[in-house]
Amino acid sequence: MTSNNPRATEFAERFEAAQEELIRLVGSLDDEQWDRVGKNFPQRTNDEDESRSVAVIAHHVAASGPFIMERIHLMLAGKPMPSVGDFRQRNASHAADNAGVTRDEVLKLLRETEGQIAADVRAIPDDQLDMERPTPAGPMSVAMRLDRVLIGHIHVHLGSIKAALEQ
Repeated sequence: MTSNNPRATEFAERFEAAQEELIRLVGSLDDEQWDRVGKNFPQRTNDEDESRSVAVIAHHVAASGPFIMERIHLMLAGKPMPSVGDFRQRNASHAADNAGVTRDEVLKLLRETEGQIAADVRAIPDDQLDMERPTPAGPMSVAMRLDRVLIGHIHVHLGSIKAALEQ
């Protein structure tokens, strides 16, 4: 696919590669691996000790993609990005609500959201990638948000799942 936004296209391709890696990994897990407890990787993130199952971690990533992209759209529109509140409480609620999530449910969600998120990223004009906006984590450019939050979120949790599988 050609694009007038080569930098944005590179971010979209990196997102797709990370999402596809997660899809392959989730699809390869057996029931015992699916139920394992995740492991901090490479260390504790946001001072939160990983205690969720691989299943819940994978669902968390799948469900977070559209939410993260929505927040990037707010940045692009110059609108304030509201605080997400207590992320530990949000993650705990998500874990409780999705404790019985299946591989098929996670894979469906990952596959359903990948194309739209990648298209949304590709559509970002390259001249807007360096636009900096306030975020709850401090000022960030759109490019930093794509790298650290959209793509980085997948990589951190992939690491947590892989570390759990190595136990």
